[in-house]
Amino acid sequence: MARVFIAVEPAEEMRNRLEEAGMLLSGSNARLTLPTADQMHITLKFLGEVQESKIQNIAAALEKIRSAPFPLTAARVSTFGRRVIKAEVTDQGCCADLAKQIDTYLLPLGFSKETRPFSPHITLARIKEYTPDLADKTEILQNREFGTCQIGEILLKQSTLTSKGSIYSTLARVRL
Repeated sequence: MARVFIAVEPAEEMRNRLEEAGMLLSGSNARLTLPTADQMHITLKFLGEVQESKIQNIAAALEKIRSAPFPLTAARVSTFGRRVIKAEVTDQGCCADLAKQIDTYLLPLGFSKETRPFSPHITLARIKEYTPDLADKTEILQNREFGTCQIGEILLKQSTLTSKGSIYSTLARVRL
């Protein structure tokens, strides 16, 4: 079994800026888990534990997606629920459209459609234990801009959980 998700990744320069913002958050007394630049992505669909024999069929289904490459802007830091600090993403609805197509093409493979509204974002930190000074650090980043980049592919990713955090590997790439 493989723990699998489908995502798009911003350009390296943007991911580096986002990682720097996460490092600023680590200056608080809160207990945080910070993704590194190479772990930053926008999840389009989390599939969970998948039999490895299904990976090729999932990749083939992703090939059916139709979209042109599109610009993606990351700006403004806010919270997502009580456990995530995120950079908000603006993309003219392109990630939401990709997520909808993914739901459609994976339904015949036994993956249910997502019922929650899609909210594209890039995780800067996961909050393990909150302290009040974290709000001050988040407020400093509230209006920060991280740039714009071109998204030109969808990635089928595997997440391997370790004691030191998740390790991501790319199983398939689909050009837009």
